[in-house]
Amino acid sequence: MNTIADLATELEAARRGRYAIQTRRGAEGALSLESAYELGRGLERERVSAGWRPVGWKLGFTNQALWGRLGLDRPIRARIYRETICAGSLSTAGLVQPRIEPEVVLGIGAVLAQGVDVDVVAAAVEWAAAALEVVQCHFEGWKMTPAEAVADAGVHAALAIGPPTEVDAAAVRGLAAAGCELVRDGALVATGRGANVLGGPVDALHWMVRGLPGGLKAGEIVTTGTLTEALPVEPGERWEHRLTAAIALEPVELEFR
Repeated sequence: MNTIADLATELEAARRGRYAIQTRRGAEGALSLESAYELGRGLERERVSAGWRPVGWKLGFTNQALWGRLGLDRPIRARIYRETICAGSLSTAGLVQPRIEPEVVLGIGAVLAQGVDVDVVAAAVEWAAAALEVVQCHFEGWKMTPAEAVADAGVHAALAIGPPTEVDAAAVRGLAAAGCELVRDGALVATGRGANVLGGPVDALHWMVRGLPGGLKAGEIVTTGTLTEALPVEPGERWEHRLTAAIALEPVELEFR
């Protein structure tokens, strides 16, 4: 039995049927991270063939404070697409166990080869923005391994990006000290700091570039991971991410319908 192929088939059925399946954590032949990234590349090829346009990458599980609760031990990366970028409002129809995450998105202004040092990474960031990522999970109760999260499209569903602000290397490093407020229907529900993502957004970006075959292209975007716990969303709610930093970053809002 081809365990990897079986899981790929199960996940494809779950995506089409909009339901969740059981994790294989601890099972014999459980999915490895290397195999999961191969499944991710296969999903990317399928989506590109269907007309989807890759625009960058997402980092997941960069907030180490959440690892124990989720049973994880490392971040992950996954593709994001123009087709998953949203603005203003988003339907929850078709989303499985949706949650929302306040993030920092970085716009890459120069080619970054795999393995470059953090100073080169910081200098290559052209702009930054507050963002809200909507994530979904096709594993019951959000119980999964890092490899299963990768195979599940990085649990990425949608991304709302606020107005971009130009940054230099010092400013992007300073985002580690940024304060985050996550607001639902006008009420503050969670707070966080830029340092929550592997020490800061530029550090999270450096982690990804260090292990990304092919590196990053100029013009790509990277969302660097949630600054707070991911929270469930319901239709009718309006969410806002307010990010306070040494540089002015405008808030971003997203309403669910």
